[in-house]
Amino acid sequence: MPPQPSSLGAGLPQFRPLNAAGALPSVTIPIRSVGIIGATAFPASQLDGLTAGLAGQSVPLARIEAARRSILDLYRQHGFVLSSVSAEIDNAGNVRFIVTEGRITEVKLSQDIGPAGTMVLRFLDHLTAERPVSEASLERWLLLAEQVPGVSVHAVLQPSPGDPGALVLIAEVSRAAVSGLVTADNRGFRETGPEEAVGVLDVNSLTSFGDQTEVSLFHTSGGTDNFGQISEGFFIGSSGLRVRLYYGAGQATPGGLLRQIGYHSFTTVFGAHATYPLVLRRDATLEGNLFFDGFDGKINTAGLREAADSLRTIRLGLKGSAEDDWLGGDRTALNNITFGVSKGLPILGASADGRPIGVAGRAGERIDFYKFNGELERVQTLFSPWDQASVALRGVVGGQVTSDILPSAEELYLGGTQFTRGFYAGQVVGDNAAYATVELQLNTGVSFTLLKHDINTAAQFYTFYDWGETWQNQKTDPNHRLESGGVGLRLGLTRFLELDVEAVHRITTQLTPKADSIAPLSETAIYWGVVARY
Repeated sequence: MPPQPSSLGAGLPQFRPLNAAGALPSVTIPIRSVGIIGATAFPASQLDGLTAGLAGQSVPLARIEAARRSILDLYRQHGFVLSSVSAEIDNAGNVRFIVTEGRITEVKLSQDIGPAGTMVLRFLDHLTAERPVSEASLERWLLLAEQVPGVSVHAVLQPSPGDPGALVLIAEVSRAAVSGLVTADNRGFRETGPEEAVGVLDVNSLTSFGDQTEVSLFHTSGGTDNFGQISEGFFIGSSGLRVRLYYGAGQATPGGLLRQIGYHSFTTVFGAHATYPLVLRRDATLEGNLFFDGFDGKINTAGLREAADSLRTIRLGLKGSAEDDWLGGDRTALNNITFGVSKGLPILGASADGRPIGVAGRAGERIDFYKFNGELERVQTLFSPWDQASVALRGVVGGQVTSDILPSAEELYLGGTQFTRGFYAGQVVGDNAAYATVELQLNTGVSFTLLKHDINTAAQFYTFYDWGETWQNQKTDPNHRLESGGVGLRLGLTRFLELDVEAVHRITTQLTPKADSIAPLSETAIYWGVVARY
């Protein structure tokens, strides 16, 4: 299924620019002295430069207003959106610019949501230590509060009586103790499907560490491929650092020719993932991650072990997103970028290099490999054909680069739902690979009332072209090129249920040499998918 648009930041206050000041009377005032009161965010020398030339002069009222606006603009330019500036002039001609620096003096929760509320307050209490409080800080700590599993947050700011500039932040919170996801489609490998399903159950924030226990199960039709995983995630401290520990295991007994030769595979995975938000704004994010992944895979045929790989891999990466309006108006765009470097480590029971084929998964594979991965995505709104509808263009390029012969589990898998559609995930693999996608989208919705219930549906019609190519470092392994195109519909029936339908034309149908007895793929394929959320 395509990634769902993030709702992160929906609960943040909206900060809008002040309207332009109205016309001022044409009055000239003799100024005796000028002072600025209440400003702590900037040095006096910087502020005095904004009022230079006023004292000892007779100046129009508009010039005094311009100086006030200059001070206010300085605060706005530095993100102090809750601060204000007023001007007072006494009968003696003394001008005082009074700066009220907006600050959060207290944070409250609208209701008791158990231990999860403690984690929310740990984040939001950072705001009380900053004077004046900036928009960047407000967004960072509120967005982190929204990331506490199962918790929704909507922020309301209220003035504190009798204390100018002081604000009370009331976090309107709720908590879902349990959430889940079930997805099913027919995109699997023919001999272990093609029907496949994934079920995910999350238990959210039982403690004050913003924890989440997740159990997931992958299952294919006929029970030919089953995999289960359990993970535990939690925050460390109150800076946003999050750690996730996981363990999973599964086995596959495919049908067809593979069953005839007694093929049976076993897989175990485990590891620890750490992520930290380097930048966290409403319109831009950048996350750093450090992963350690363990993989143990074994393949038997006719009861005899054919190959086994044990990998221990450390990964360092960045993941970011940013919105822009380069085309102006309502033609906004969303950009996503990921980059990562992976290094195989010969530790903790990892397999050795130099093992012969029949013991190793691939001849000449490097367990202590290096590889680099990256992906760029842009979704650009083009125009609105009618009310509540938009046309957008999505483009993706990505790939993997390495000079090593990789273990099979570390090759880049082409196919699946996101790129090189029309082929199952892993139908073509490569040490080095590149892929690209161009997708034209029509986004619209239909709202109606049925049996006194409001029904709101969201539909995305799309057409696409996909390309992918692999280059192997093992000379005896073939390189491949995949191309496909098609049309599809992603239909959000409710906020809990989505239905996907896709028709694909395979431009590439011959994946093996024509001399082989394996028939080419059909040129067309129809795929379906269902996602249910709880």
